[in-house]
Amino acid sequence: MSNDTLALARVPGFESTHYALRDGYIVWTGETAHSDHPRNLANPWQAAPTRYQAQALRKGAVLAWQALQTQARPGLLAWLAGETLPFPLSLAEQRLNDLAQALHTQDLAAVEAASLRLLGLGVGLTPSGDDLVGAVFFTLHHAAIAPWTSALAAVRKRIGRAAQTATNPISAALLDDLLQGSSYRALHELLDALHMQHLSAIQDAIRTLLHVGASSGGDMLAGVLLTLLNPQLPASRL
Repeated sequence: MSNDTLALARVPGFESTHYALRDGYIVWTGETAHSDHPRNLANPWQAAPTRYQAQALRKGAVLAWQALQTQARPGLLAWLAGETLPFPLSLAEQRLNDLAQALHTQDLAAVEAASLRLLGLGVGLTPSGDDLVGAVFFTLHHAAIAPWTSALAAVRKRIGRAAQTATNPISAALLDDLLQGSSYRALHELLDALHMQHLSAIQDAIRTLLHVGASSGGDMLAGVLLTLLNPQLPASRL
């Protein structure tokens, strides 16, 4: 038995998942597709440091949004398009709209307040609200809004601290990674494709990301586009 195995402990309440605790740090122990992530115990993956131009990402996001008009939009992508959400997410629509409005008006205090009210909302191991909020701050890390630069670190810290009690420990850990600008390879490759503004690369990146989790990929994609496309989203979302 290896030292890595000896150091692992089950996550209380989540013993049947492929996540474990290693010296108090949550790690992924499974072997499935699209598991390239910093928390992968066997093969931890980290994105190379990359500098993006926010305007280029926004132009790429316009192409991505256009590509999504001709295909199914799972998870919160449906909300982003103005479609009716299924229960129980339908009960959170006003909270989602509050986040969209806060981003539209570039009101960081309102973004924080709306984000806090979305933590833990939804079903599954990583609720949709967590994936959306995490992707919003992941995007802000890589496509900064200049007036927010000095305040954003404190906002991220408060959201990460709130997630410790607002959602489950696994989702809180993955959310914390997103808050710091780190996540699945598929999400980083989406930013690469958006930055290149190459339609076929964007379409490939979208397809790959949508295979992450049951709805996590769609929810994270919604968070990226929500952040980059404001104020170019449908009027129903603003």
